[in-house]
Amino acid sequence: MDTNQPPSGMLQDLHEQVALVTGASSGIGQAVAKALAQRGVHVALAARRTDRLQALSEELASDGHGEALVLACDVRDPDQVQAAVRQTVERWEHLDILVANAGFGYRASLVDGDIARWKDMIDTNVYGLLLTLKYGVPPMLERKRGHVIVTSSVAGRMPTLGGSAYCGSKFAATAIADVLRQEVGPQGVRVTTIEPGVVISEFQEVAGYTPGILENMLKGATPLQPEDIARAVVFAIEQPVHYAISEMVVRPTGQAFP
Repeated sequence: MDTNQPPSGMLQDLHEQVALVTGASSGIGQAVAKALAQRGVHVALAARRTDRLQALSEELASDGHGEALVLACDVRDPDQVQAAVRQTVERWEHLDILVANAGFGYRASLVDGDIARWKDMIDTNVYGLLLTLKYGVPPMLERKRGHVIVTSSVAGRMPTLGGSAYCGSKFAATAIADVLRQEVGPQGVRVTTIEPGVVISEFQEVAGYTPGILENMLKGATPLQPEDIARAVVFAIEQPVHYAISEMVVRPTGQAFP
């Protein structure tokens, strides 16, 4: 029996746990990093835009949440992913939470799609996810405990016009997370797939949303904010160790499609 674990049925105290968050420079990743730091988690921030990570680290420190570790990391590069995991473990001696969040979207019809953007997105959303899990999960398996969060999307459940490549990448992310759950769940590592609906962030600008797309999805509903998804992530992680929330779909209340 692991004496460091709380009794069955009690929520976990995340204080002094260690998390590595990819895609932490903006949006959902940034919000998750903040929410975890506010609960006493030591947070390693990984992304390509290190200037933003440094600003976030300074913000967390000024708010009394400790000094985050800033890691330059392109998840498409296996050496950089391995280095991010290694530096996190060297800093705090273990890894409890892995938030595989790096990714972006791109909307265009199949025949009009930009093949360079397809490749960049799939390399990030699929290959980058695989690398993050390949190198981030072993430190958890060594201790037979830990929690992996994979950011997918409702686009990984329901295809939409203009989303051929993006939806495909998120269907892949959902499948990868579910296979990982089957592989590592029996070894004490929990895996939760988070599938957000419309969340207002830089995502829409990067994805090239044209006027009317969001309005058609929301039909007047209030969209989510990154902090809403962060609350869902923390909820999943804090649950008692004897059960796992394998999948969470988080939509605005009035969002019927997708």
